[in-house]
Amino acid sequence: MPDIKKSVGIGGDNLVHDVALVQAMLKVIKNPKGVAYLASNYDGSYGNDTKNAIIAFQTDNKLIAADPAPAPAKGGAPAKTAVPAAVPAKTAPPPPPVAGLDTKGLVTTDGQTIKQLNAKLTAPYDTMRIIEGMKTVYIAGDAADATTSRHAITTHPQIDATFRTNVASLVRLMFERHGIVLWLTPTGSRRTFADQAAEVNTKAGPGESNHNFGRAVDIGFKHFRWVQGDGSIKKDADWLNTLEKAKAAQANAFWDTRDAIALNELGLFRLQFERVHLQAHNDATVSMVKSLATLLTAVGTMKWEAAYKTDLGLGKAIYNVGTAKTIWAGTATVTKAMAAAVLSSKDGKAVAEKDVKENDLKDLQVALKKEFETADANWTKWTGVGP
Repeated sequence: MPDIKKSVGIGGDNLVHDVALVQAMLKVIKNPKGVAYLASNYDGSYGNDTKNAIIAFQTDNKLIAADPAPAPAKGGAPAKTAVPAAVPAKTAPPPPPVAGLDTKGLVTTDGQTIKQLNAKLTAPYDTMRIIEGMKTVYIAGDAADATTSRHAITTHPQIDATFRTNVASLVRLMFERHGIVLWLTPTGSRRTFADQAAEVNTKAGPGESNHNFGRAVDIGFKHFRWVQGDGSIKKDADWLNTLEKAKAAQANAFWDTRDAIALNELGLFRLQFERVHLQAHNDATVSMVKSLATLLTAVGTMKWEAAYKTDLGLGKAIYNVGTAKTIWAGTATVTKAMAAAVLSSKDGKAVAEKDVKENDLKDLQVALKKEFETADANWTKWTGVGP
């Protein structure tokens, strides 16, 4: 049920979120002639349009005392109607209402006007909500959807256990406080190294993303519905694209509401350039490149160093073999000298560079990719290493 926190109208507090919510109600509720009480679009700013809409609604629903008829002038001529006074300031409220009726032009938190406004709302407008300090009204999500979303996260086998507990708590708190359902996007949980290699909107290679180790999610506002200024409802996707196009600042405010819980209460972190993304640690404290090298060394057959060097399993010289992307693609940087060293170790006798074949180079590239495949299979053993 739409709920205002302070009074709206003549002499009211007129906080932007309360005004916007009352305006939205008056925009979608029609008078006996089938016309919306609020003629202009709702915008969170109190003015004459809003004042007149409140009074018209109160009058039609007999929520205020009728204005007294003007006294007749001497000689039987009707008295002139007084010129309406300006809207009283907050410090000078109108006289107290008649018992059982509301003050003319004022909507209070527990008065008959707000109750009647709610009574006349039809689905889905009867679940309209607004967040304090904002001026975009939205339709509350479904509790069953929030439960489904939370369950999908808590039982997800490829999200780190501690991290998924915090993400599930985010879903719960966002719905409890704001009636908003958060969902993982279709590709918003763990990515395999192959998935990462297929990503085109990231600089991170296979094994260089928090997603690869179940410690990042893309979590947004699936099927979020917001009320446009004219009272019509707009459905958005995971990224609030339509809201951002119409009201960029308001879209950011919804993301900020999510992040206020995620970052300040649950110890999660976000990327400044990607709003939908949340992760388990601060990038300033962890080097993904060093962390991948540590995992490769722990689960593979070679010793690895960052960006990316390896001893090829020989325990001797360290060779630069390229980037995570090239290694995964099977095009690691290899030389005949490297292949000769590997062959010499394998065969127990010296192999000259001139005897190295193209297939030997290819075999070495395959072996390097195999190290990455082993790390991918052992993603749960990943630990963050400082920069």
